[in-house]
Amino acid sequence: MTIEILQGSENKYRVLLENLPQKIFHKDKNSVYVSCNNNYARDLKIHPDEIIGKTDYDFYDRDLAEKYREDDKRIMGSGNTEYLEEKYIQNGQEAIIQTVKTPLEDENGNTIGILGIFWDITERKQIEEALKESEERYRTIIEYSNDMIWTLDTEGLFLFFNKRSEEITGFNLEDWRGKSFAPLIEKEELPKIIDVFQKTLNGEPQQYEVTVKKVDGNNIILLVNTAPIYSKGKVVGTVSFGRDMTERKKAEEQIKESLRQKLKKSNKQRKLLCYLIEGTRGGKTRASILRHLAEKSYNANQLAKALNKDYKTIRHHLEVLVKNGIITISNDGYSDIYFISKIIESDFNEMDLKL
Repeated sequence: MTIEILQGSENKYRVLLENLPQKIFHKDKNSVYVSCNNNYARDLKIHPDEIIGKTDYDFYDRDLAEKYREDDKRIMGSGNTEYLEEKYIQNGQEAIIQTVKTPLEDENGNTIGILGIFWDITERKQIEEALKESEERYRTIIEYSNDMIWTLDTEGLFLFFNKRSEEITGFNLEDWRGKSFAPLIEKEELPKIIDVFQKTLNGEPQQYEVTVKKVDGNNIILLVNTAPIYSKGKVVGTVSFGRDMTERKKAEEQIKESLRQKLKKSNKQRKLLCYLIEGTRGGKTRASILRHLAEKSYNANQLAKALNKDYKTIRHHLEVLVKNGIITISNDGYSDIYFISKIIESDFNEMDLKL
C-alpha cells in the first residue's frame, strides 16, 4: 500500500513537471545531465531520455557552455540558490532567460548536483528596454524644454519641476519637493490659482496667467497650461507648462504707454491747432497758410503773393505758428523757408477746416 502511494505521488509530480511552461533540468555534481522535462528537451530537439549523460558542450557553443558550468560550480560550492539572467539559444535564435539554480543535497547534506528552472523573458526585456528608451526620450524633451514644466500631487505639493524651472526661478527641485506651490504665488492671485487647481483636479484643463516669485525676490509673469494626470481612470495630480511672459508683458506695457503719450500729445496739439485757427482772430489766414504749406514749402514773400495778403500780416501769422510749434523754419541761404510741423501734420489733415 505504501509503495502504491509513493508511486502515485511520484506520478503526480511528474505530470506537474511535464506540464509546467518552464524548462527544468537536473545535473549531477559534475554538471552532467541526469534528467529534464519535455519543454527543455523540445528546445534541444531531443527526447527527454536522450539528455542523460550529456553536458552543455553537447548543446551550446563553448563560451556559453563554460559560463553555464561555472555558474553550476559556484552555486554548488556556495550552497546558495541564485537567480540569473543569461543568454540562451532557442530554435537557433538567441533569447534572454531568467534562471533559478539551486544545489541538490542527499540525506546527509552532501551536494550531489544542481536543479535548474528557467523561462524565456526576451519579450519582457524588449518591452522594458523600449519603455526605458521612451522614458529617456521624454525625459530629455522635458528637461531641455524652453518652457517651465512641473507636476503637483492632489494636495498641491511639488513632485517635479524641470531644469528650465530651476534656471528661471533660481529654486532647486530638492528644496521644493513635497512642498506647496502656494508660497510662490502673489497673495492677491492665490484664490484664483487655487480655484484653477481644483478645476484641473476635476478633470478640466486650464490656461491662465500668474505672477510667481523667484528666489531673488523678483516676480515673473507666466502663461500656464495645466492638465490633470490620470492613473487607472483617477486624477492623481496635475502637470503644468509655463512660459515666461515677463519681458513680453513689459514690452506690451511700454507700447501701450507710448501710445497713451502720443494720444495725449496729439490731443494737446489738436486743441492748440483748433484754438489758433478757429478760436482767435486771424484764424482763417493761418488756416490758409497751413493749407499751402501742407502742399509745399514757402518763404514769407511767396506766401504773401499766393494768398494776396500784406507781407507784414503774413510774417505775423508765421511767427505765431512757429512759436506754437505748428510750423518749422529752414534757411536756403537767401530767406527763411517754412514747413508744416510733422507732429501736427496728421491732426491738420484730419481736421475739416473752412478757408
